[in-house]
Amino acid sequence: MKASCNMFSQILKLIPRINFERLVKETKSEHRSKGLSSWGQFVAMLFCQLGRAHSLREIEGGLKSCK
Repeated sequence: MKASCNMFSQILKLIPRINFERLVKETKSEHRSKGLSSWGQFVAMLFCQLGRAHSLREIEGGLKSCK
């Protein structure tokens, strides 16, 4: 699992978080959000797509193993 976590972090490094946060502010997409940030949601959705997860439990377990 360590190799897949390293690969996932390398993929995340390709996406500049500063630009992502700038776009979130420009579009006001976190205006009334409660809890999960846009970046956190993006990371979870990317992990779901790349890991072909079928449930929230799979996503949660996979993300916890990459901490």
